[in-house]
Formats: sequence, C-alpha cells, structure tokens
Amino acid sequence: MKKLISSIVLCSLLVSGVSIVNAEGDTTSTHGTKATKEQKAEQRLEKLQVKAEKLGVEAAGKTATEIKAELAAKQAEKKTLKTAKREAKAAKWGVDLTGKTKEEGKAAIQAAKAAKKEAGLSKQSTKAEKLGIEASGKTAKQLKEEIKASKAEKKAEKKAAKKV
Repeated sequence: MKKLISSIVLCSLLVSGVSIVNAEGDTTSTHGTKATKEQKAEQRLEKLQVKAEKLGVEAAGKTATEIKAELAAKQAEKKTLKTAKREAKAAKWGVDLTGKTKEEGKAAIQAAKAAKKEAGLSKQSTKAEKLGIEASGKTAKQLKEEIKASKAEKKAEKKAAKKV
C-alpha cells in the first residue's frame, strides 16, 4: 500500500512539475512573440524601402505607412502613363478603346495594325502585277523595292531608246 501511495504522490508531483515548466515556457514564448513581431515589422520596412528605391521614391526616415502611400501614388502614376500611351497608340491606328479592357484594347490595336499591313501588301501586289512582277510570298517592303527597281529599269530603257 505504501508503494501505491508513494507512486501516486510521485506521479502527481511529476505531472504538476510538467505543467509548471509548460507555464514558464508560455511566458517566454509570448515575450519571444513580441520580439518576433518587431523583427517582422523591421523586415517589412526594409522590403518597402527596397521597393521604394527601385521605383525611385525617397524612403529614408519614413514609416512603413508613409512609404506604402508613396509607392501606391507612384504605381498609380505609372499606370496612368501606360494608359495614356495605349490611348495614343489607339488614336494612331484609329481604334476606339471605350468600354474595352487592357487586353481587348491591345488586341484591337494589333488587329488594326494587321489590317493596315494587309492593305499595304495588297496595294503593292496590285502594282507588282501591273508591272509583271511575281508577288506571292513577298512582303510589302520587298515588293516596293522590286517595283522601284522595275520602274528605274524601264526609265533607263526609255532614255537609251531616245538616244539611239
């Protein structure tokens, strides 16, 4: 019986000792958490400062929220510049961007470019056919050069015929 009681007392002491150790561990972990939060805040600030340097924003001596606000303003400025550039391209190619997303706008501009390129190719092909030049498989630029060379050749022949 004495052995049973002593083993129960020993177990209870052992269990209570473990809970005391756990309680001590908890207090140090909350203190460690505060230190970790401060470290994380410093890391976030450093990351923001690196981003700010890449975008050309002055970040020295500023808080994270101030840096975030300046970064957001800089990114908004870049976005408006890109939008203005895209709208200028659209105006150049005669494309209306109202109600279109960025991707749809890009696709419309590319389609307008392709249509104009095709129109130029067909125009040069027609000229080449009139002069008897084979137009298949050639670009508009190549056809234009051949047409120019053909016209120069005919002009030279006319001059030679007049001299004789």
